[in-house]
Amino acid sequence: MIRDIKKLSADILDVLVVGGGIHGATIACHAAKAGYHTAIIDKNDFCSATSANSLKILHGGLRYLQHLNIKRMRHSITARREMMQLAPHLVEPLPCLMPLYGKGLRGKKVMQGALFLNDSIGWDRNLDLPAALHIPRGHIISKQKCLEVISGLPTEELHGASVWYDVLAVNTERLVLEYILESVNHGAQAANYVEATAIEKGADDLYHVTVVDKISHQTSHIKTRFVVNASGPLFEDHLHSPRQSVSKQKWALALNIVSRKKIFADYAVALEGQSSYEDKDALLKRGKRLYFFVPWRGYTMIGTDYEAGSIHPDCLQIKSDMIHKMVAEINAIYPPARLTYEDISFYHVGLLPRHDKADESNIQLEKNSTFCEHKGSHFSRLLSVKGVKYTTAPHIANQIVGFLKKQWPVTSRGKQSEASFLNGPWPVNDTVVQAMLEEKYGRRARHILQFLHSEQDDEIWLDKDAQLLKAEVHYLISDEMAWTLSDIVFRRTGLGTAECPEWTLLVKLSEFMAQILGWDEARKEAEREEVLRRYLPLVRKEAKQNKC
Repeated sequence: MIRDIKKLSADILDVLVVGGGIHGATIACHAAKAGYHTAIIDKNDFCSATSANSLKILHGGLRYLQHLNIKRMRHSITARREMMQLAPHLVEPLPCLMPLYGKGLRGKKVMQGALFLNDSIGWDRNLDLPAALHIPRGHIISKQKCLEVISGLPTEELHGASVWYDVLAVNTERLVLEYILESVNHGAQAANYVEATAIEKGADDLYHVTVVDKISHQTSHIKTRFVVNASGPLFEDHLHSPRQSVSKQKWALALNIVSRKKIFADYAVALEGQSSYEDKDALLKRGKRLYFFVPWRGYTMIGTDYEAGSIHPDCLQIKSDMIHKMVAEINAIYPPARLTYEDISFYHVGLLPRHDKADESNIQLEKNSTFCEHKGSHFSRLLSVKGVKYTTAPHIANQIVGFLKKQWPVTSRGKQSEASFLNGPWPVNDTVVQAMLEEKYGRRARHILQFLHSEQDDEIWLDKDAQLLKAEVHYLISDEMAWTLSDIVFRRTGLGTAECPEWTLLVKLSEFMAQILGWDEARKEAEREEVLRRYLPLVRKEAKQNKC
């Protein structure tokens, strides 16, 4: 994956996708596979905003039964299966458990029916998936088994628990990157740190998009027949000219926290919150919002909490009182957790579209991702995407490609590069290294072969405790457009997505990157400080000496 701004500005594109989150990535991939000459750009790094800040569950849509929205369930099931087929190394089946009380919506009979419908509607959920990723049928477990998983639950009217299966995306950032890499394999161009600043309709009937390369600080112009604005919370103002044709959107700040405590070992547990909540679109009302406790990489992710969001996404920063409030809510929901502020090692935060009519005390998220045309203007071939759910992004991508085919049919499908995936013996006789690379990168692990072959140093590890190879860093910079320390720590390796890495690792990594990218001492220090800022307000002042 080569970042070539000159080529990008010299070509005439069919589709320019602005925004490298999950929606932009899937759209670029589907468009390139369909045969469109496609490019994708992002003003920062790929998947550096809301798409990186999720609870990492690829839902099959069980919760949509309360809306009786079968169509939306099918969208979720087919999109989830596509993601699992694309990156089987990044996903795993996730058993989810919810206690059952009384005889209403939380009762045993209702949930038995719901699980049956869920499995029936998802009859093809395992189609073309390896056996290890097959999603089992849901079932009911006994009261005793439920209490073994969730000790300390109130037992009055407890009848057991429902168990269903969703999918855990172990690394959501790399899953987005897989879509971008796949689009490049089918002929697309990609470039991070390229900001679109203006769009005009040219005399040649093409859109001329002004872009600024934030690496070289040079301005260029990209010509394209269609523009897809998939810039998330920036979708209203990322491209300034057609702003008046997009209605003002309200946003909710969504917070998930990561705890060092492993609260529940084998299940993602769903427990009801304390405050009342009314889903205005649901035909079957639950009355409370669910919080999920998700086991992940030896930690527990907990979420989601919401606040009305008015801050610009470029200035998004969580305050300590929001984390304190969420910790208190979790302890009220499940007192045996005994969670403290100091237990929180990281947090994921993003902005999601919320209903215009909902008040701030009862935040309602929009239910469906959509895209809009800018009809009746010079921007009729500009599409703006409003993404809601990570899982259903492939469905929106399919819809947009369908729109493109009606407007500008292509006669051939995109061809995959023959050299996309390398073969041959591993250059080191170490099954541990091979297994580690395949777990992280799947079939792309063999791209690291060329860097392992060319290593002059007998020591292949940059940091063995962190399981980070020198060849990996070379590969991530050369083939995956990693330009900053944060790119590698947060979005290429996941080294920092659960807890702040050791300071010694940040020093080693920044020193090694400096040798490749030519950083001076000031740049190395700035890169390390930028990583540390991501952990505020969790990094206390007295820890400054030891950094994290």
